[in-house]
Amino acid sequence: MLSGDRISGVAGVAADTGFGGDSGSSGGSCASAESTPSSVLEIEDVDLAHAIATIEDQVSMLRRLDTIGASNSDRRALLVRAETLQHALFALSHTWIADLIAQHGLDHIYGSVPDTLAILLRLSRRRASQRIRHAEQYGQRSAITGERLDPILTTTAAAAAAEGTLDEEHQHIITNFFRTLSPDIDPETRHHAEQQLTELARQLGPDNFKVAARRLFDTLDPDGTNEDEQQIAERCYFRIKDQGQHGLSKGTFLIDAETRAYLEAAFATWAKPGMCNPAATTPDSAPSTDSIRHDSGSSSGSTGGSSEVRSTDSSTDSSTDDRARRDRRSQGRRQHDALKTIVRQMLASGDLGSHRGLPVTAVITMTLSDLETATGHAVTATGSLIRMRDAIRMASHAHHYLAIFDDHGRSLHLGRTKRIATADQRIVLIAADRGCTFPDCTRPATWSQVHHIDEWATGGNTDIDTLTYGCDMHHPLIGPDDTDWATTKTGPGHPYPRRTLGHPPTTLDPTRKGHINHYHHPNEYIYPTPEDSTPEHATPPTQPGTPRRGGPDPHPPPT
Repeated sequence: MLSGDRISGVAGVAADTGFGGDSGSSGGSCASAESTPSSVLEIEDVDLAHAIATIEDQVSMLRRLDTIGASNSDRRALLVRAETLQHALFALSHTWIADLIAQHGLDHIYGSVPDTLAILLRLSRRRASQRIRHAEQYGQRSAITGERLDPILTTTAAAAAAEGTLDEEHQHIITNFFRTLSPDIDPETRHHAEQQLTELARQLGPDNFKVAARRLFDTLDPDGTNEDEQQIAERCYFRIKDQGQHGLSKGTFLIDAETRAYLEAAFATWAKPGMCNPAATTPDSAPSTDSIRHDSGSSSGSTGGSSEVRSTDSSTDSSTDDRARRDRRSQGRRQHDALKTIVRQMLASGDLGSHRGLPVTAVITMTLSDLETATGHAVTATGSLIRMRDAIRMASHAHHYLAIFDDHGRSLHLGRTKRIATADQRIVLIAADRGCTFPDCTRPATWSQVHHIDEWATGGNTDIDTLTYGCDMHHPLIGPDDTDWATTKTGPGHPYPRRTLGHPPTTLDPTRKGHINHYHHPNEYIYPTPEDSTPEHATPPTQPGTPRRGGPDPHPPPT
């Protein structure tokens, strides 16, 4: 049975994954020493336990030594030898990860294998995926009969583990080398190439090694792979990186010829000097279809009509020239402003359909106090921050949904009792949850679906207080059994009222302690509120429906 925060039973932490450290209990950006996986995970194998304990003891000894009195030569030697050890341990971890994957030791814990590895090792998901790719190439494998097989890139793996001279960058370069090398290259040539690359990696730093590897690649595969249309299309992408200072975002893209032709045609008109200039006193626009129809129909009109049209065209040309002369933006800035205008008008047209129950448009949420003072930031459904003055200006361009919350983040209105959440309820959830509420999940609201805390099939209502967001990966993990994940809502007396708690299965945490996902509310990292000090955390109920001290449980836990 679930409480809002804990489940009665064996006290303890997740002995299987290190989940026991509550990612939301402190609200800080760094976990305490007690919550890191290495401090809670035990190793039963005597030899493995002794080996890792020895390393930990020696690291602890180094931590107690002060190098201020050491000579510079000793400090240099210490730094180099310690780095070599790190390289060797990193190389050994490839086999450990490969064995975990092969024996399903990372399945069905946090959704995907990369997600699980990222949380266990405190990595970004991108870095965890990279570690998995390294494990596939450099980790030892097992045959169906149980026989141990060498890594795919045997020479590189041996040099990395035995010598510690190859760091992660070297291995990444070699991995990419063979990933892009033509399959027509025969195995013997590939083997000699790996040997040469390994020797070069021993001698060169990553910057120089990258150049050498590129030259060897061009020598072996000068014509490249004969790719079909589908393979070429798979290489195209458009990526926007995380927001930086002032809300600015960098991005990279690789587009095909068709997309380039569309952009060039649009920029030819919309990115001309004077067009789409946000500094202009009057809004700029591209030539409208009405003006085109007007021009095409003028040829059959009377002489007076033609004279009137020519007069209008002359006035328009003069106005356009004036705007162009006043425009001091660079070409890159004009193209940026043109793209913004094009996308904004597409969203405002209402012709883009719907996404997860809402029209395709910009959904922006803000607190009432921020709106009244025109300060702070608004948050979009995708998790981006927008300065308040920009959000207010955006509201004048298109039909945006606006959900206003009080300073505590609670919805002011909107309750429903239908099975499918309404558009109004989805808007409130966007403002309240901002994304998937599964512990530590980073997926925004636009990647999530509405989840009933109290399942509809067992009598639950579709009310805003019993709805939350779960992404497509984590939503299927929620179920009625002890081996499934479960969700509850915090009560009104909780430091984070009406927030969703994710309870791990008993296989991960026998106590099934609830965790709040603070990722979509980063202010809670900066200004944390202790959660375990509240009555609701102090006394978990032992039976379904048992009230907590400090007030009744508004959502009795299921059995």
